[in-house]
Amino acid sequence: MVYSQLIARWLPARCPGCAGPSANGFCRGCAGDFAPVACPCARCGLSLPTVRCPRTSGRWWLDGIIAPLCYSQPLSAHIQALKFGGARSVGRACGELLAIRLAQLEADRNIDAVVAVPLHRHRFLERGYNQALEIARPVAARLGIPLLMRGISRARATPAQATLTSGERRSNLAGAFRVTRHCAGLRVAVVDDVITTGATVNALAQELLRAGAGCVTAWAVARSL
Repeated sequence: MVYSQLIARWLPARCPGCAGPSANGFCRGCAGDFAPVACPCARCGLSLPTVRCPRTSGRWWLDGIIAPLCYSQPLSAHIQALKFGGARSVGRACGELLAIRLAQLEADRNIDAVVAVPLHRHRFLERGYNQALEIARPVAARLGIPLLMRGISRARATPAQATLTSGERRSNLAGAFRVTRHCAGLRVAVVDDVITTGATVNALAQELLRAGAGCVTAWAVARSL
């Protein structure tokens, strides 16, 4: 503990955008370059009015989605670096950024637990970390909400979602997640980096509800519009 405090004192955290000192991940200037989602729908997170709400294309298990920023440059480059470039520290910066926005919205008031979208063990070994978990840790810590990890896993390795249609994404994720812990009555927030069609977080929400969760909301740094 003392050693880590000394490191934090003499080697302050740096903003991933400009490399300047920043205690909260992205500095205010760099965070100001990220485009917010305009008039987001509380249910699907897309800008209103929306012509392709994902709730109309299949069974929808989520109570709502909060993903405050657009998945566009320069934020998208940071998320790509986190997922595919080994930039693990960007996860903390994204988590701090998301936590600030969630606190402003008082989104944590009706949440009992946070769950990061799990990676399959093969993908975890390739990447060395779970980017959703790197984001979820500072979110849970800043908001003071328990982070659940045990008994929630990705049971099946699935092909990358990026090149699939919305229907293919839903089929791709059928049976992908497994929840073996008891979640009776818990109001859960599922955390991910980016939400595109919502298929991933929706599939995990279904399993959490089967395990007894009272309701499930999705939180993500960015929304693909």
